[in-house]
Amino acid sequence: MKLKFAAMLPEITRHLFRKPATVEVPFKSVGQPEGLRGKPVMDTQKCIGCKRCETDCPAEAIEINKEYEYKNEAGKLIRRFSMTLYIDRCTHCSQCEESCPVDAIKMDSSYNHPAYSREDLKVVYKPGPMPVVQAPADPTPPPAAPQA
Repeated sequence: MKLKFAAMLPEITRHLFRKPATVEVPFKSVGQPEGLRGKPVMDTQKCIGCKRCETDCPAEAIEINKEYEYKNEAGKLIRRFSMTLYIDRCTHCSQCEESCPVDAIKMDSSYNHPAYSREDLKVVYKPGPMPVVQAPADPTPPPAAPQA
């Protein structure tokens, strides 16, 4: 079935004076839709190392590792963990955020992750340096030196 040019002419003239329906994406920003789930971001101070996010991740994009542990001034054992996130595997499903019992993982709003290699798509969230904890002062004074 062959269309005649005259049959398409009204449609062509209607679209000649309209704005384009597409956007020049590399040159103009489209913006982010509301409720966009970006990449997971970890708060290393809140993480308790339960590894629920690692277990529940359907893409196996998260690894949790213990970095160090120390006792604070009150004698409580504090453990700090790091998270390795493989963005090239992540499906941005936010299952890790939902399964975290202490809200240590939040989804940010970044959605564009250009990279030249897979190694550039690996993000490691490490805790800060281990704090120096002073030993409690001994309440008993040192013995006096013998006098000669």
